[in-house]
Amino acid sequence: MKKVLETRLNILILIVIGIFFLFTMKLFQYQIVDGEEYYSKSNASTRINQTVTAARGDITDINGVPLAGGQVVFDVTVNKAYMPSDLLNEKILETVKILQRQGETINDILPMETEYPYTFIADKEAELSRLREDVANVAVYATEQDVLAKLTERYKLEEIPSEYIRIMAGIRYTMEREGYSASYPFDIAKDVSVETATIIKELSRQLTGIEITESSKRYYADGTLLPHILGTVGPIYAEEYRQLKSQGYGLNDTLGKSGLERAYESYLKGKDGVLQIEKNMYGEVTDIDVVQQPQPGNTVKLTIDAEMQARANEIIKAQVEMLQSRQAGWGKECTGATMVVLDVKTGGVLAVSNYPSYDLNLYTSNYTEYSTDENTPLFNRAVQGLYRPGSVFKVSVAIAALQSGIIDEHFTYTCRGVYDYYTVEQWGGPLPSCASGVAHGTINVMQAIKVSCNCFFYDLGRRMGIDVVNRSAQNMGLGVLTGLEINENEGRLSTPEFTELNGGTWQAGNIIQASIGQLDTVITTVQLATYANTIANRGTRYATHIVDSIETYDGSQVIYKTPLTVLSQTENTNNAFDIAERGMIMASEEGSAKTFLDQLPYTIASKTGTAQVPGGLYNATMMAYGPVENPEIAIAIIAEKGGNGYNLAMGVRDFFNAYYEIKAARDATNG
Repeated sequence: MKKVLETRLNILILIVIGIFFLFTMKLFQYQIVDGEEYYSKSNASTRINQTVTAARGDITDINGVPLAGGQVVFDVTVNKAYMPSDLLNEKILETVKILQRQGETINDILPMETEYPYTFIADKEAELSRLREDVANVAVYATEQDVLAKLTERYKLEEIPSEYIRIMAGIRYTMEREGYSASYPFDIAKDVSVETATIIKELSRQLTGIEITESSKRYYADGTLLPHILGTVGPIYAEEYRQLKSQGYGLNDTLGKSGLERAYESYLKGKDGVLQIEKNMYGEVTDIDVVQQPQPGNTVKLTIDAEMQARANEIIKAQVEMLQSRQAGWGKECTGATMVVLDVKTGGVLAVSNYPSYDLNLYTSNYTEYSTDENTPLFNRAVQGLYRPGSVFKVSVAIAALQSGIIDEHFTYTCRGVYDYYTVEQWGGPLPSCASGVAHGTINVMQAIKVSCNCFFYDLGRRMGIDVVNRSAQNMGLGVLTGLEINENEGRLSTPEFTELNGGTWQAGNIIQASIGQLDTVITTVQLATYANTIANRGTRYATHIVDSIETYDGSQVIYKTPLTVLSQTENTNNAFDIAERGMIMASEEGSAKTFLDQLPYTIASKTGTAQVPGGLYNATMMAYGPVENPEIAIAIIAEKGGNGYNLAMGVRDFFNAYYEIKAARDATNG
């Protein structure tokens, strides 16, 4: 028996020795023979590059006062570099519950209502068509339930509670559309509250792959100051991305959509950085490194003076309210107005106001309200609005006649209240008249400008012809682009070609009406200000511009400086501009604008207009510049259905007073 036990023990010892030997040999193979290979495998890693979005550049006024800049906000982000794929739906759902409790807006572009029965959104037909055909892969007649079922299958949402299926499908669909990947994290919610960000940060261990990131939101120090000119920014749409991808844009980038934000997008965008994340073979993050620092966008400095802009906004609002307080037919029907103020010496825009207006900081949240307002606050009246100039056009006609030698300052014309060059039979009806049939008697060109005699300018237009009349107007900035950096309406002058294109026949009466700023002639308020500026500069038409310069974000270098550019030069032949100016001074001091302008401590040259519009009403127009001795600013105002143009002299007076008040205060501050 003892011998048997010894034998068994020896066998067991041999087995143990054999096993130990085998383990030793295997360990030798792992560490010595194949050690280098396994060491390499254990250190194998994956590198993922993620974009670090650069801060958008600022827009400032001429004195460096911020008008548009960036505000740091918190976003809730799904980062695939840290998100286990099998936990994606689970972690998103946990996050959604938090966001809903906090009342946050979830990033969801699925064109389907979020409340049961989840009907399609009617005004998103293009997005719906793409959803049906490209993403959900269902027939064009598929119901909401068909689409939702397909998305549930596509994104493996079967285990999700039914009340969350719609919102989860929307998030996953949006993630796909925005290119969610290891390189492109996805923002479930943007600009969340500090409280929401804190809650999610505290649950970071539980919410694997969900993080709070910081981004820059466009912010306007005063969203009401210059909204139509600054413009808007927004997300990149799919159709835009196809073109912008090659320019370095991502689907979740911000893009200038209108105004200066759009015009100077390439300068404001900045250059994105690159964040490199390294993960080992087990998916663990081993290193994070910024391999390329983001470079903020450049600063766009405007010619706008923020303080003067604010005063212009107040003045144009008060102007409209004054008109609306008047009797019917005398301005009570006024629906809006614009004012543009230029620096006479450069053509730079000091202020440009639209009324009614809106708040850029509320543009997104209040868009429906703004876009459906019958007074169209989103419309850029100053740059896009087209209006008949009315009698302000007469100064250009006077200058053309003086330059050509048809008249001089001593020439007189006798106005009998009607233009009787033609007989009633020749004219084919009642003869054209001065306003209210007033007979101005024998007057010269300066007096004609002062009293705005229609008959005087009817006769000049007839004698010169439409080509001469229009050439003068264009040289001074009417019916042509002014040079403004944002999209402006070109306007139009009356021509035989336009009349015939619209089914009419050019005849004697057309030149008569065109010569007093009626018929088919329509201009913008920016053009009217440019026109006044050109007269102040004795025929030199500078490019109207609103950008002074572009600087690097830190102000260390000027990248671009807007040059002083002359677009056209009209010679002051026969002292035409000087004579016309004397008539404009008489209009300010003796004419209809006298009530507001003759008590100023400096001399203003001005001309008003009253342009007929459908409904038996009139738009009010006015241009002015001064001081005449050394012109500094040129002003144009147009009020829709504002009645007589001389009503706008109040706004001209108030801005001149504000301009010198601001200058005096600054001079006192600067010693």
